[in-house]
Amino acid sequence: MILGAIIEAVATCLCRLTSRVLSESDSKFGNILDAFFGTMMVVAAFNFSGGYFNPALATALKLGCEGNTFVEHMVVYWLGATVGSVISVFIFRTKTIQNYIKKIKKKQE
Repeated sequence: MILGAIIEAVATCLCRLTSRVLSESDSKFGNILDAFFGTMMVVAAFNFSGGYFNPALATALKLGCEGNTFVEHMVVYWLGATVGSVISVFIFRTKTIQNYIKKIKKKQE
């Protein structure tokens, strides 16, 4: 359960960061790159946690399924994804990420 929550948190964080950076950079192929990265993260996490990165989707599809208790579901899919999303906000606001976005925008000009 803890490993699943960590996987969901890290993957959600990476997916959110990638989406935000691509969105802010106004990349020409940002949507394609974002979809590709998200799909690759789901494939990488599929055998470990299911790779949902979205608590509502995970609940709609998996809550009450055999093999997982309600508490396990909540910890992995709700706590893991929520913690990952919150951490991504703090990481996105760091000077390193903001400077990277500015650098990308200058190259596009």
